[in-house]
Amino acid sequence: MFRSIPGLARLVLGLVTAVMLALAASQPAAAAATDTGTAPTTWQLTGVGQRICIPAGESWWTYFWITIDGEWATPIEVGARNLPAGTTTSLPHVPIPPGSSNGRTALNLIAMTLPPLPFGVYQPELTASDGVVTQSVPVTIKVQERWGCA
Repeated sequence: MFRSIPGLARLVLGLVTAVMLALAASQPAAAAATDTGTAPTTWQLTGVGQRICIPAGESWWTYFWITIDGEWATPIEVGARNLPAGTTTSLPHVPIPPGSSNGRTALNLIAMTLPPLPFGVYQPELTASDGVVTQSVPVTIKVQERWGCA
């Protein structure tokens, strides 16, 4: 049972997320290099200190934002690894199209449902790959007595 967010708040969160993703997808792509294939692609998956602090023993739904700084000429696939056992991830795992970003704007997200977890700190990683280079940044899942990070 998801006790973390009342039904209305969960609906609003979903709608806000959908609007933000639609806006990000509608951003014009960066201008292509004149000599395609030879221009260097410089991008960095940015860690923005994302964390969630949740109660032990309860299933929980959450998401983490994907932010990238720089320019890239090929689509970037995103994902997550080292998740707690039993975690499921869901949409919208779509490639980030070629473009550019300042590293402060969310370009995608990784939504996940966490199973009931025992007390502890978990540090999965968000990943991004352009097919040549794969980068990762940690996020923190702190499982404790109650909800909320102090």
